[in-house]
Amino acid sequence: MENILAVITHWDDAEAVLGEAEKLAARLHTGLEVLVPVHDQLGELSKYLNWQDFSQLQGEIVAAERTRLESLCADKDYRLHVEWTTKVHATIVEKAQNYGAGLIVMMASHDPLLSVLIHTPDDWHLFRDTPCPVLAMVKDRKACQQVIAAIDALDNQEAHQQLTARLLDSAAALAKAEGVPLKVLSVVPDPALVYAGIANAPMSGDFLLDTVAIAEKKTQALVEHLGISPQAIEVVTGRVEEVVSQRASQENALLVIGNAANKGLKGLLIGNTAERILRGMKTDMLVVN
Repeated sequence: MENILAVITHWDDAEAVLGEAEKLAARLHTGLEVLVPVHDQLGELSKYLNWQDFSQLQGEIVAAERTRLESLCADKDYRLHVEWTTKVHATIVEKAQNYGAGLIVMMASHDPLLSVLIHTPDDWHLFRDTPCPVLAMVKDRKACQQVIAAIDALDNQEAHQQLTARLLDSAAALAKAEGVPLKVLSVVPDPALVYAGIANAPMSGDFLLDTVAIAEKKTQALVEHLGISPQAIEVVTGRVEEVVSQRASQENALLVIGNAANKGLKGLLIGNTAERILRGMKTDMLVVN
């Protein structure tokens, strides 16, 4: 991973985000920049102010945020950015591109209203558009005991294989930086959990066992270059979102997952596995595009 961009979206999370970013920057020997996107929430107020008064108010807000950021980062030589914006995720993407960031560190935002109505909080937009992995932290954090790289070993598409390679490399780098073991987890969807009618079908059991065997072989091939022992590889069956979320929570693990970047109406209404996991995440999660 190259440079790190720490993003502070709420001051209550500032120390936790900056602390994690500083730790990773030191262990990965990278540079660090800090961004505070100031979300334009003046809205209706702008209709009742002339341009000069509105501009002055905006400037005062940005200046106050910069003063607060400079106080937080006192005696440190990080480049600091405070940006007024109407689209937080777009500003983060732009700054990450300009900085050549190899990792974005920020607190995950959970907006229950938006997630129920349309499934597109800023985090999800960011995951789709970001030029680098995003480490989404949770507020109630526990000490990381291991890194779990969750992969789909059965998808043979070239684009997916390339995504898996990036995911595994990022997971290995993060495990080294955190000083914890790396586990690779591949979940084979169990048709019986999705289509109850086939649970008693004569072929369903053999089919699942055969599929697991294929997934095990492919997973071993995918991780061979990382020198991971067979004991650190696990292939299980179940609902993907449930299995990886439960494992990460039960094992106090940092979860690393790939994002397929669904676009358009399908992405808005359905989302992909990474985004479905985000809704119920209880541990930190690194999302790799």
